[in-house]
Amino acid sequence: MARAHLYGTPVSPGIALGTVHFLHTDPVPEKRRILAAEVEQEQEKLQAALQAVSEDLDKACKKVPEDMQEYREIIAVQKDMTRDPRLVESTGKLIAEDLVNASWALSQVVQQLCNIFREMQDPYLQDRAQDIRAVGLRILEKLSGSEHGAELPSSLILAAEDISPADIMDLDADRIVGIMTHEGGITSHTAIMARGMHIPALVCVTNLMVAAKEGDSVILDGITGNILIDPDDNDSKRLSERAENYRSWRKATSNMAHWPADTVDAVRVSVLANIESPEETSSLAATGADGIGLYRTEFAFMGDNIPNEEELATEYTKVVQGSPGTAVIRTLDCGADKLMKAQAQLKEPNPALGLRGVRYTLRNQDLFRVQLRALLRAGVSGRLAVMVPMISNVEEVRAVKRLMQEVDQELCMRHIPHARTLPLGIMVETPAAMMITDALARECDFFSIGTNDLIHYMLAIDRNNRHVAYLSDCMHPAVVRALKRIIDSGHRAGLSVSACGELSADPFGVVLMLGMGIDAFSVSPAFLPGIKHLIRKLEARACTELASQVLMSSDIPACKHMVREMLQKTMGHELGFMTSSSMVERGQTV
Repeated sequence: MARAHLYGTPVSPGIALGTVHFLHTDPVPEKRRILAAEVEQEQEKLQAALQAVSEDLDKACKKVPEDMQEYREIIAVQKDMTRDPRLVESTGKLIAEDLVNASWALSQVVQQLCNIFREMQDPYLQDRAQDIRAVGLRILEKLSGSEHGAELPSSLILAAEDISPADIMDLDADRIVGIMTHEGGITSHTAIMARGMHIPALVCVTNLMVAAKEGDSVILDGITGNILIDPDDNDSKRLSERAENYRSWRKATSNMAHWPADTVDAVRVSVLANIESPEETSSLAATGADGIGLYRTEFAFMGDNIPNEEELATEYTKVVQGSPGTAVIRTLDCGADKLMKAQAQLKEPNPALGLRGVRYTLRNQDLFRVQLRALLRAGVSGRLAVMVPMISNVEEVRAVKRLMQEVDQELCMRHIPHARTLPLGIMVETPAAMMITDALARECDFFSIGTNDLIHYMLAIDRNNRHVAYLSDCMHPAVVRALKRIIDSGHRAGLSVSACGELSADPFGVVLMLGMGIDAFSVSPAFLPGIKHLIRKLEARACTELASQVLMSSDIPACKHMVREMLQKTMGHELGFMTSSSMVERGQTV
């Protein structure tokens, strides 16, 4: 029997067997008094450590794969902190004034800065505490000489409070078989990195920092959310067989990924990809994507310099040319957890309900015009549609349409080839938009349901907050009825309706929305072959009947039972290979 059984939130599917390796365990520096004559020596040690960390981060940056370039910006931010006066000068000053060693002085300054940033209201600025702590730990390791040596097991399961892109790049990625963290969420950098690199991962793992130890043997199930520490032979044999079966299932679904997603009764559903860099388009054919349902544009705006029209037009053209079908490109959706530096200066008390999405771009029209011109220019290279986020009223859509007409005229005057018009759709992700979909449909060419934010706002919860994450339930009657209302409104107006977000990769969400008549699902490429396989096993007529029963009920457990029964009857043992927050209760497997 395993020594301990922990639970976490699955964010990247797969099953891993390996050895725990903790990253950045807090070294406790010894407070040592120094002589005045030793101050310069300690300050030189600090500078040497800062330089070494800066060089390490440079090396990590160069290791970032081509299809994950946005993480270079995150590593660059950490490198900049090695020159930040608040960290460097304050530490040097503390060494000189209090006559203490460099390690102790640095630990005090890092703690002070972290406390300051953590107390800020702005999520963007709160996140800087994590960057400061990560850099501080790296510097302390250099000062103390406690860096981990090269002798590490060949199959590593990384464990930490949180993991940054630089941490992954520091190690040989081929040796990392799993990731588990105490913090994080489905959309965290850890989760996105893990899915992009096909590494099984769990976040919000209970008691991780207490129960697990360096060198423990571990089985991590990135499908059910279970972790076994020091498993016995029976556990290892059982999970090894499950891992092998899962690999076989992944291989089989990948081999069939190019088949169309037709239900048993011949209803065709498009399955699209969510991506965030042009480099990701090169692998879309292998996943069987019918097109790009969501291309996130905000990462180009996260650096020190705002991209110009030429740079954006080049980026969007690559996306369109690399897409297997229509590429739906979302306009800038900064805000909440994706604040740009300029936006961070607003210091809004609640950015999730503030100037984000279309509200920000309509307020900053010079920036928005640059992006719209780039989109129109990319429109001549293939099939492209524009999607606007965070809509809450009809006038916002009309304002975007007016701007598109104006930038069309600007490009005509400059004699630059471009698409005169592009299909324009919106993300339905606010309760306000959901309630006026009939009016919005008259202004749009398509709807895309942003399930993550829709559930977030409908239920008034933050899914990344482990204290309330359990309230995020796709089977809540309010969520189910909202989905039905959006789909029906779009279809009455002759619009296609797709869904993106976590719910589109959840078997429960697929069954429900398929029964409501959804036209397309847009998911992370890692989940795409499995979702197409699921759709090919389902009968649309049966899903419609089931969705009708769920819509008439307010008994969440009973509704879950009905959907689970259909899925188990349809998928059999294969259901155990599909991640679903609705199917997995804490401590239970499907």
